[in-house]
Amino acid sequence: MNILVVEDDSFKFSKIETLIENTLGKVKITRFDNIHDTVIYFESNIPDKIILDMSLPSHAAKVGEGSPLSMPAGGIEIILELKSLNMIDIPILILTQYPEIEIENEYYSIDESGIEIKNIYGINNLAVVLYENDSSDWKDEAVDFLRL
Repeated sequence: MNILVVEDDSFKFSKIETLIENTLGKVKITRFDNIHDTVIYFESNIPDKIILDMSLPSHAAKVGEGSPLSMPAGGIEIILELKSLNMIDIPILILTQYPEIEIENEYYSIDESGIEIKNIYGINNLAVVLYENDSSDWKDEAVDFLRL
């Protein structure tokens, strides 16, 4: 199994990586921390599952050029790319630290955002979960997603 994790926060990624390994054992985990590199990956790869952050920078940081700013709807850019490539059947877990998600210039709660993303972008297998470092709720929901 190949799991793609699109996450720009190294601490959060390490928590996700540990959870994946503890749940599934040895699987291939591919990580990107920006929109550009993720889109390039899709040109020749189809992951089995995707764990996706919503706030992502457009491109990777480069030495001497400062850090790129995160785009609050960066994850939506990834979803748009999946739709354009007709990769809408890949199971996606959106794991975000924000209680609302911006979709088409409107803000939706965690629960509402999953419905809107399915309706607007045609993503068939989607879960949206609030990531809180000190909570086990996100872990429980992520384990359920991974075991499907």
